[in-house]
Amino acid sequence: MTGLLAGKNPDPILGQDAAEALLQSALSSGRLSHAYLFAGPRGTGRFSSALALSAAFICRESPDGWCGGCRDCLRIMKLQHPDVRVTFPVLGSTRPDEVADLIEKRGRDGFTRLAVPGNSSITIDSVREIQARMALRSYEGSGKVEILLDVDTMKQEAANALLKTLEEPPPGTLMILTAERASGVIPTVRSRAHLVRFGRLPVETIAEIVQERTGVSRQEALRAAASSDGSAGAALEAAREGGALHEMLEKGFDLLTVRDPRAALPAARAMAKTLGPSGSAGLCSGMAAMLHDLRRASLGLRPVFSAGDPLPGAAAWGADSIGRAVRIFLEGEKRIRANVSPAAALAAAFTGAWFELGRDGR
Repeated sequence: MTGLLAGKNPDPILGQDAAEALLQSALSSGRLSHAYLFAGPRGTGRFSSALALSAAFICRESPDGWCGGCRDCLRIMKLQHPDVRVTFPVLGSTRPDEVADLIEKRGRDGFTRLAVPGNSSITIDSVREIQARMALRSYEGSGKVEILLDVDTMKQEAANALLKTLEEPPPGTLMILTAERASGVIPTVRSRAHLVRFGRLPVETIAEIVQERTGVSRQEALRAAASSDGSAGAALEAAREGGALHEMLEKGFDLLTVRDPRAALPAARAMAKTLGPSGSAGLCSGMAAMLHDLRRASLGLRPVFSAGDPLPGAAAWGADSIGRAVRIFLEGEKRIRANVSPAAALAAAFTGAWFELGRDGR
C-alpha cells in the first residue's frame, strides 16, 4: 500500500483502503477539511491513522503525504511533537503524570490504548485547554493538530464548548476526532466534522500487523488475530500476553462441556486474575470468534476466524444455541470494557453460554 496512511514508513496502516483513498484525495487536491471524525470499532487503526494524517499535515519533506523519516514525522509517531497534541477521556481523579505515562508508553510501543479505567470522558476543562492551545501560534510554524479520542464519551457541556472551535477553527489548524460509533457522537459535533469510516480488519491483515510490531511467529500472530474480532489493537494485546490467552481459550471451551456450571465460578476468577481486564475482554472476544466458526461449521460453511487451527468438537450443539452463546460472550466483552469486574463478567458469560448450549444436550 502506498499513499497517505502508508506514507514512506516501515509501519503502515493496513486494511483501510476506503479511508485512505478519501483522505489522500483531500490532501492531494488541497481540500483537506479543518475537522475529521474517524469512526469505527476499537483497534481498527483510527488513532494510528490520525497520527498519519497529522504527519501529512505537518511534514515539510513530502508534498503528497508524509515522508516517515524526518524529525517532524518521527516525533509525531512517538507522540513527542509540540504541535500535535492528544486528548483522551479521563476521570476527575486522573493525575497529569498518569496521562503523561500513558502517552509515553503508547509512543514507545505503538499500541497501548490511551484510556483510564472507569466512567471516563473528555471534560470541559480539557476542551478549554485545547482552545487555549489552538489560539496560539504553532511552535514550529507548520500548523497545529489536536486529536481527540473517544469523543462519544463527551458530555453535553464539553461538546457545547467544543462547537465554537469546530465552527471557526483558527487558520493552520486541524482537528481529528475518533469514536467507535458516529451515532454516539452528539449531533452538533458530528455535523461539523467530515466523517471517515473504519471497518473491522481481516484476520490475515491483523496477523501481518501483529507480526510486524511484535516479532511473534506467524502461527502466534494468526492465533491472536483469530481471537480479535477484527481489531488489530485487541490482537496486539493478545500477542503481548504471549500464550496465556490461547491457553485460556482451550480451558474456556472445556468449561462449556462440564457437567456442573458452578465450575465456571472459580475458573473465571482464576482466568481474570491471569489475564487482567484487557485480556479477559479478549478471552470473551476469542470465545465468541471460536463459537462463531463452530456454528458456521455446523451449517457446512467455511470458518472465518480459525486461522488454520483445528476447531474443537461441538458435542451435540445446534447452530441456534451456538449463536446465542456467541452473543453472550460478546456481551461479556462489552461489560468488561465498561469496567464491570472481569471475574464477574467471565463467570456470567461462561455460565450463560453453558445453559444455552445445554439446550441441545451434552
